[in-house]
This record gives sequence, C-alpha cells and structure tokens, in this order.
Amino acid sequence: MAAKERIAYIDFMKGLCIILVVAFHIDTTAFGVPYGYMLQQFRIPMYFFLSGLFFKLYDGFFDFARKKINNIIVPLILFLIIGAIYYFCRNLIGSHFSVAKALELMPLNPIKNNTPTWFLVVLFEVNIIYYLLQKFLPRWLTIVAALLLSVVGYAVVQAGYNLILYFDIALVAMPFFVLGSESKKLGLLEKGPHMAVRVVFAIVVAVILFFFSQRINMLHRVYPSYFRLYLLPALSIMSLLFLCQYIKRPVPIITYLGRYSIMVLGTHYFLILPLRAVIFKLMPSLANASWSFLIVLVFVLAVEFPVIYILKKYLPRFTAQEEFFYKGWKIRK
Repeated sequence: MAAKERIAYIDFMKGLCIILVVAFHIDTTAFGVPYGYMLQQFRIPMYFFLSGLFFKLYDGFFDFARKKINNIIVPLILFLIIGAIYYFCRNLIGSHFSVAKALELMPLNPIKNNTPTWFLVVLFEVNIIYYLLQKFLPRWLTIVAALLLSVVGYAVVQAGYNLILYFDIALVAMPFFVLGSESKKLGLLEKGPHMAVRVVFAIVVAVILFFFSQRINMLHRVYPSYFRLYLLPALSIMSLLFLCQYIKRPVPIITYLGRYSIMVLGTHYFLILPLRAVIFKLMPSLANASWSFLIVLVFVLAVEFPVIYILKKYLPRFTAQEEFFYKGWKIRK
C-alpha cells in the first residue's frame, strides 16, 4: 500500500490538539481561566474539523464503511482491549491478587476502561451521517441538514438526555466536520489570506476568545449557548489554520505526534497515573508545584514515542497504518 502524502501543517495542528488533550487529562485546571476556556474552544472541535478536511465518499457505501472500520473501529477495539487489560491488572494488584475482585472492579462500560476512545465512537458516527447526507442531498441541503441535526443534538442535551453511544455528541459535532469538508472544497488548504490579514485575524480572534470563551466539554455535554458553541470554535479553528499554513517547517516533535495522534489518543490515559506516581515519588517537592503538570506532560509525551514505535512495528493493521480489511471484506493474512 502506497504511503499517503502528508501535509505537514495539518499534522502540526493534530499535534497541538493531542498535546492539549493529554494536558487536560493530566490536570483539567492547569491553564486556569480564561486561558483554559480559550483552549477548549478548539481542542476537540478542531479534531472533527481536521477529519472533515479529508472526507471522501470512496467507491460506494461498503468501501467507505470498510475504510472507516479499518481506520477507526479496529484501533478502537485494540485500545479498548488494552484498557480492559490495564484496569484488570491495576485492580488485581490493588485487590490482594483476587481475580474475582479485580473483575468486579472493572467498569461494565468498556469505554470507561479507556475514556478518550469516546472520540473514535463519535467520529465513526459523524462520518456515517455525513456520508448519507452527501450521498442523497445536494451540497447546500447537506449543510442545512447538518446544522439541523446539530440543533437536535443540542436540544436533546439541554433537555437532560444522553443518547446511546454518544449519538447526541455526534449530532452536536456535525458542524465542525462540515466546516472542515467545506473548507477543503473552497480551496482553503491550498490558499489563504495575506500574512498581514492572518495576523490581524488571529489577534482579533484571540481578543474575542479572551473575553467571551466559556467552558466546553463535549464528553460531559457541557456547552455554552448554541451560537457561542459554534462561532467561537469556528473562529479559533480558522485562525489556527491560516497561521499554521504559513509555518514552513513545523516543529518535528509536534508534527510526529500529530501524524500518529490516534495512537497517543488510545494509549496516553494509561501512562498518566503511573508516571505521575513515579515522578512525585522521586521528586516529592514537585507534587504541590503549580507547574508540576508540565513535568508529567513532558514525561507522558516522551514515553509515547517508544509506544508509537512499538505499535507501528508490531500492530500496524490495528492502528490504521495498514488495512485490516481489504476490498472483499476478507481479513488480510
């Protein structure tokens, strides 16, 4: 299978996203207010936007579904299995080597064994919904339908309901995905405004975010008003897109993490607690330091590099590096 051509600044944007995801999982309050709220405007929405940039219909629904199963569902299953093993072993050690007790302490919901994988469930649903809209509706009506679905998802959450398999979150995420798809169709990947316009736009957006950002947590269904939920993330995403386009040589470490962000997403949760325990055991004075989360963040990201290497080398078909299912729906031997 030929290697896909990479766009460096897109991987850089993915890298920024995944670093923020890890940072917030280490300490949700580390950035404080309003800076934490400002970062939340694009932390997860930009992931959906970037996924929308590369949406394709492929050769019909079954080929499309095969691609998404290879790229999303197969890695999801791997990360859920790793999560189950991790929590079983952790509970076993903490339960005086009682297998029965370890099984009893494991969450019944497999996603809770690896919480960040909720994103993969939602991303798969968003892709399927958008495929159906694209297949059966004209372009303008697809955009309208996606917005209407987001209104439904938002209303469901405001009414106090959570749909099965995070389907309400998938509906809420639709506009971010559509924004990415439409940005590509409009040619914004190849061209952008003059550099001076980019800088002025970024400064204006930063000021707006500073004064008007509110908390966004898609997993826990914490949303501001409908208008603010989409306008502020859209502004911040487009601002970052225009700025990152101008970067000729993105930071290689961040770009690398972005390229393999699905592996970081699926594994970082298991590294945080053990590494934090080891670091604070060796350096107890850091435990109460306001910047201690940065130390943990650096160590977690550093460990991710050998983790990525191992997954790439030994489990490429399970981490979207090679196809698990090829055309014909047969398992590759």
